[in-house]
Amino acid sequence: MNYIALSAISNLQATGASILTAMQLLGIISAAIAFGIGAYHLIWGGVRGRQSSLVWFIGGSVGLVVLMGATAIAEYIDSQVVF
Repeated sequence: MNYIALSAISNLQATGASILTAMQLLGIISAAIAFGIGAYHLIWGGVRGRQSSLVWFIGGSVGLVVLMGATAIAEYIDSQVVF
């Protein structure tokens, strides 16, 4: 019975790692799109273009840093939790 629970937890961890890897790939693509939208606002935004582009640049950067750091955060939590 104990082996089955450990196997289930191991499978859940592997599934979570796979989902996080996929989310990171999509995050890179999303950040590239956000930077492109920010560049569009910077080029064609007129007087308020710089203000609106900064929102896209900062949002894309912060989101990407948090998403890429999610693996390190998950590994830290995994090392601290004991079953």
